[in-house]
Amino acid sequence: MSWSERMATGFTLSTLFSLVFVIMDHQWIKVETEVQIYYSGLWKVCLKLVCPDLVASAPNVNGAKTLLIMALFCGFVGASFMSITYRYSTTSATYRYLVPAVGSFIAAALVFLGLSIYTIRISTHGISRTSAASYQWPFYLAWTTCPFFILSGFLGLVAHQHMLMHGAVLSDKESRESVTSSIWSSSTSSSLFWEEGEKDMQIPRA
Repeated sequence: MSWSERMATGFTLSTLFSLVFVIMDHQWIKVETEVQIYYSGLWKVCLKLVCPDLVASAPNVNGAKTLLIMALFCGFVGASFMSITYRYSTTSATYRYLVPAVGSFIAAALVFLGLSIYTIRISTHGISRTSAASYQWPFYLAWTTCPFFILSGFLGLVAHQHMLMHGAVLSDKESRESVTSSIWSSSTSSSLFWEEGEKDMQIPRA
């Protein structure tokens, strides 16, 4: 496995697991009011270690959730295809890094759209004007997955190109070896033919 293949595999898996982690986290924003302090994520609101589900989410927040889940799906499809072709399928090995690269680019676009919708919702919501709302580290980590998905996509394209070049070199080498072996076998057979002809032309002595 070349350096590009190792980098593409590492970035794809690490970015995917990071996105899973931040989506499941419940401390995207911290809201401080005069009465209490609570944290909120995509799915729950946490107040004093009690995290009930969000009962009525805004439509744009639900849209952000949907886009992020779709990004996870694209990432999982690419990672699963890469893992399956590693272990079981040799016929699809040519596309081992191309499919994850395309999935990473699509996931990056979906993450960007989803987080943009969520950020606009929080910044324009009344809670940001009536209380002190601040973004926490899971929110920023979610944003970092977008450029990392793009980087893993480019690394996947580099690994795919490397596999194509490596396969072309191997095919040329095999063709040269087959031509050499055929020439060697033909020359060997012709030499045996001439030796047998010379033996037949010899006159036995009395």
